[in-house]
Amino acid sequence: MVRPGVVLGRDLAAVLHFASEHANRRDCTRLQELSRMVLSGDGTALIAFLHAARKCLAAHDPPPALWNYHDEALAAVVDLVAEGASLQPLDARIHVALVVTFHATRAAQHEHRRVSRDGV
Repeated sequence: MVRPGVVLGRDLAAVLHFASEHANRRDCTRLQELSRMVLSGDGTALIAFLHAARKCLAAHDPPPALWNYHDEALAAVVDLVAEGASLQPLDARIHVALVVTFHATRAAQHEHRRVSRDGV
């Protein structure tokens, strides 16, 4: 049950990073609001986030790797639902893995940005 959380946390962080650089303020704010709800364990917000993220990505031509992350996240949710998992609330193990992966990915993004900017 941990793998879906890892996939979802990575997608959440990657989409937010991409949106912060490419999306308009309204779309970025909407994705941020939804991500906070997802991080609190709201599975309904997860579905809304995935939908809003797909629209954002389609509008801004992201790199193929980001599409791959997002497709994996969509597949993870479809698999969970098909296997009878409830998304409301998110399974505790999935939720923990999602939160941990999200924060680790965001930290790595910030470190990469700092190194790129400072050259250190």
